[in-house]
Amino acid sequence: MIGQTIAQYRVLAQLGEGGMGVVYTAEDLLLNRQVALKFLGPTFKGNQPAIDRFMREARTASALNHPNICTIYQVGEHEGSPFIAMELLQGSTLDRAIGGRPLPVSTVLDLALQLSDALEAAHTQGILHRDIKPANIFVTNRGQAKILDFGLAKPVASSSASLGLTNAVTVMQDVFTTQAGVAMGTVAYMSPEQARAEDLDGRSDLFSFGVVLYEMATGERAFQGNTTAVVFDSLLNRAPQAPRELNANVPEALEAVIGRALQKDRTLRYQGAGEIREELQRIRRDRESGPRSAAVAAAHSTMVTGATTASGFSTSAPAAQVTAPAPAQVAGATATGTAAAPRSWTNIAVAAVGVTALAAALVVFLQSRRADSAQVTQDAAIAASEQAVDAVAEVAPAEAVSGPPAPSAPATPRAPATPRPANAATASTGAASAPSATAPSPATTAAVTRTDSLTDVIRTATAKFDAKLFDQAVADLRNGITASPASPGAPGALLLMGRIHEAARQPEDAMAAYVELRSRHGGDDVTAEGTLRLADLILKSKRSDRDAAGATLLSQVASDFPRTPFAPRALALRASLEERTKTRIVDPQLGTQVPAALVSYRAIAEQYPSAESTELALDKLGTMYEDLKRYDLAAQALEMLAAKNPVNRYDAAWRAAELYSKRLKNQEKALQLYGAVAQGTAHYADAQKKLRP
Repeated sequence: MIGQTIAQYRVLAQLGEGGMGVVYTAEDLLLNRQVALKFLGPTFKGNQPAIDRFMREARTASALNHPNICTIYQVGEHEGSPFIAMELLQGSTLDRAIGGRPLPVSTVLDLALQLSDALEAAHTQGILHRDIKPANIFVTNRGQAKILDFGLAKPVASSSASLGLTNAVTVMQDVFTTQAGVAMGTVAYMSPEQARAEDLDGRSDLFSFGVVLYEMATGERAFQGNTTAVVFDSLLNRAPQAPRELNANVPEALEAVIGRALQKDRTLRYQGAGEIREELQRIRRDRESGPRSAAVAAAHSTMVTGATTASGFSTSAPAAQVTAPAPAQVAGATATGTAAAPRSWTNIAVAAVGVTALAAALVVFLQSRRADSAQVTQDAAIAASEQAVDAVAEVAPAEAVSGPPAPSAPATPRAPATPRPANAATASTGAASAPSATAPSPATTAAVTRTDSLTDVIRTATAKFDAKLFDQAVADLRNGITASPASPGAPGALLLMGRIHEAARQPEDAMAAYVELRSRHGGDDVTAEGTLRLADLILKSKRSDRDAAGATLLSQVASDFPRTPFAPRALALRASLEERTKTRIVDPQLGTQVPAALVSYRAIAEQYPSAESTELALDKLGTMYEDLKRYDLAAQALEMLAAKNPVNRYDAAWRAAELYSKRLKNQEKALQLYGAVAQGTAHYADAQKKLRP
């Protein structure tokens, strides 16, 4: 074959060979470009039904024009053997890129978004892949994902025009008769309905896509076994291990997405690729906006990760369940974002009495716990906690939210997960993260530096926390607080206690610590972080009023602790919550009803110009003002963003210039901003054209 000219293609070299066919590198003599030529494998030579299906489905796939689907240039035949001419890709398949190690979360999200978009494009045209797996996904050297063999997964019975339905019995027969090594890989990525020989629709591809997501995030297959039968049983009857137990860097929100995609009942999965793409976009947007809280992303999802029945994962740690007493109904606030009459966040903040009720109830709970243990001496308590540490099971730590993902280590299913920061109540909209659970926060550090009787206790407890001796650390702190309740270090000790409980996945105890902190030390700046974390835990709970209660706490952080770094973070998280709930209020400045998030973002921009979330706030303001047709304010916000950071990812200078030019008819200002468009940005060339006479 090498050296031959087939149609307008001169075969140069063989690239590879698999169960379905042989692939060659070839030169397109007409267009002077290199292509890949795929021939149906010799096994199918003379098999006319297989050839007919190959040609028919190849032509179907060639109709798919999408940047993340390998482009088919031509379908032809040479000496009775059909071939496909397709784009030649430089890079490697996804299975090689994974190589048994989890990919960085940013890479997982980037590739997953591309793949979900490709699946939606194909499913819209009624085309199923039926064999989505890492070996059928190519990642170019520039990070572009390409689905290979779309519609050519197996030479099975013909597809229906509407949903691409197929007879899975044929698939199973083909799988179990394929060469060694191929069957295992294919079975491991099948959907349960495909394995049960049921009719298929797009949700089958989404299950397989979920398995691929799992492997990208953890470096391991979701369904494993030494034999096909074991893998088959796991696929049909068992839940995979929670991703975050294998890779501590996996965000909670991403774990929830994977869990829903892997639901064995397809009615519980995402019903279309567009749905899963929206969730992935939200997660990436939140991460790109800055260090973020998993709370809001978790509230978006219908899953609660950690419990098999909720997320579809098995786990070594019990599901987090918040059973703390609910605060009194918050006046003027709503969990749905709809209201009988417009209201302001000022009115919502006034309703802090509801949270006070929660504080009182949990303080009583804490006092009763202390009374019950009053007969236990300090030495006995420490001894008991040491025994508990020896017997404690593996605990999957909460999602890390500060800074970029750390390089992932090889995932080992039975190895204890590396402890990471507990979920901090940080904004998914660009606010900096709350201090991590594995390093003292600024508030805790400040408390430690105070010279008092708790200083050494906090220092020792922090060291034990770092060593994952959670029970011992909590016992030390509780004994220290009991011995010196009026110590200046008591607020920092309570905050540290709450963070330890979060890391140990004990949300009830963490909430109790934060409520005690608020009740006893409400005026201390340390309480700002405790309140932010309490809001985070409430937003992650199953309480029906979680949005209203969380919003009230976030408003209190912003109003009561305006000079702390937690104030802009609380505003950003509140704005994200308002966007999700589509809350609207009357804005006194504009004299009309606006998205409540607009007021929150404006407060960040005006009051905290140096905060990490300010750039995103200005970008959001530009969009929201433009939606309200307040083009003057939109242009001003974007102009401020361009001045703050000329090279920003929001293309602020170009957008502001366009508003001044097309909406405000201020050509002088427009030209000034066209000139401010930074070289290397998306619209630099367009801006230069605008500047030409």
